[in-house]
Amino acid sequence: MDKEDQELIIVNRNVEYTVSKRFICSSVPYFEKMFCCDLLESKENKVQLDFEERVFDSILNWIHTGSFLIQMENVISFYEAADYLMINDRLLQPCLSYFQENFTIEYLPVILPQVTKVSKLISSGALENFICRHFLKIVNTNVFLDLSFELLETILKLDLMVHSEYQIFESIMKWVNKHAESRKKFLAPLLNCVRWFFIDPFDVPKIKDDPLIKSMPDYDSVRMDDKQGFDRSNQSYFISIHKINKQNLRIKVFDKKLFCLPICDFKSDDTMPLELVDGEHTSDILFDSGRKGIRIDWVKKTFRWLDFKAPGSTYYSDINRLILNFLSDMRCQVFSLEKTEGKLSLSLSDERKILESNGKFVVIGKTREQKWFGSFSKPNSSWFDDYKCRMHSFLATVLDNVVYILTEKLEFIQYNYSTKSFNSSVPFDEDEFTFEDLILTSHQAKDDKVILVNKSSGKMYIFYVDENKWVQKYQIMNVGPCSKSADLPVDKLITFTSAFLSMKNIKPLYKRKFVPF
Repeated sequence: MDKEDQELIIVNRNVEYTVSKRFICSSVPYFEKMFCCDLLESKENKVQLDFEERVFDSILNWIHTGSFLIQMENVISFYEAADYLMINDRLLQPCLSYFQENFTIEYLPVILPQVTKVSKLISSGALENFICRHFLKIVNTNVFLDLSFELLETILKLDLMVHSEYQIFESIMKWVNKHAESRKKFLAPLLNCVRWFFIDPFDVPKIKDDPLIKSMPDYDSVRMDDKQGFDRSNQSYFISIHKINKQNLRIKVFDKKLFCLPICDFKSDDTMPLELVDGEHTSDILFDSGRKGIRIDWVKKTFRWLDFKAPGSTYYSDINRLILNFLSDMRCQVFSLEKTEGKLSLSLSDERKILESNGKFVVIGKTREQKWFGSFSKPNSSWFDDYKCRMHSFLATVLDNVVYILTEKLEFIQYNYSTKSFNSSVPFDEDEFTFEDLILTSHQAKDDKVILVNKSSGKMYIFYVDENKWVQKYQIMNVGPCSKSADLPVDKLITFTSAFLSMKNIKPLYKRKFVPF
């Protein structure tokens, strides 16, 4: 070692390193700044640090050799250490790319306990936003069944996006019953995660009939421990998106009764990341059966169209990689919707639509022989490939256990995949609509209507499920409040669709609440 080059002792927890002071200062800005100032460390040639040992060892290896080993178990702490040492431009982007390319829900037990509100690589808010949005899918995986009690309790306390609080109860029972003898001791504390105030009275008998619940001597006392809180089952909304110009969209949110909550205008931002696990204040709005989508940042008031560049990559193919690959054991089964003789002959060229329904994916399609088919369990992974390129000859949506289909010839089909019943009718005149202008949508559950929207006229037709009839009830009108004429060009309606939304991130232009008379 050069005489002018002193040795530097770095003590990181229980390990002491001796390195070249000149070399370490030329490679790590943190040390360079430390030793160019009149600090105690600069005189003593000794530094005390507190990083995870494997992480700091990897960083020293990188400094001296130009390479390092990274794994999901320590990518968060490696990123934080690199940021602390100010090695931002060289290490942070590789860590971020590694995380986005390799993260799946398999790593939730590793990542979730490490992140905080101020974590640099990914914050706890962003990860929790992902968990809340996709909870109903995560519940159906083996990863969920293998969670520790502590991690499960942490997740169940979040504002999870569900259609009913009963689904929280079901998820608890599913986890406990995986290893009932060893896990039933956790049942009472987990039941405290249910927000009992919002349980539908019709679900109470099903809860009381559960064998494990019947064996609990203190079930009623658990239910009495009710802190109310936020209604997690009230996060499903309709959204309309209007094009103002190339750079701006107008977005409106509607509740289940179709009361409008105007938000504001949003500006295009092509710098927004497209990874699924990204952003505490963002929402992904899918439409056209998942073939198109938009990412909205509710705080920055910006948006970006979801455009997956990789060959075969779609939003659903990424969902498949992150979550669906870990679904509990079940076979992909395809059924004929109509009572037809002979075996279905399927091919990847068959037209199909993928619909998200209550935590599951439903696939509806037509064979080349114009036979309707559907899958209502685990989807085939190949169905997600190049999905955005498929043709369109019918519209479809799912509400509870019923698939609703509207064909090019305006045949309206209802298929209940629980009872296997198939009904069709022709409620509309073929001259009344242009098929390409139509949108068919609904909530996924807990509603009584299916909505058909004509994008050109703005007219909305409501199919009331209980009454089994169509009514032309609403029309989306766009007239500027300051304009002197109603004949001015209106904003183009791009879509009207349903989505889970966390309203805590969304600020309407005005607030509305009911007050007693």
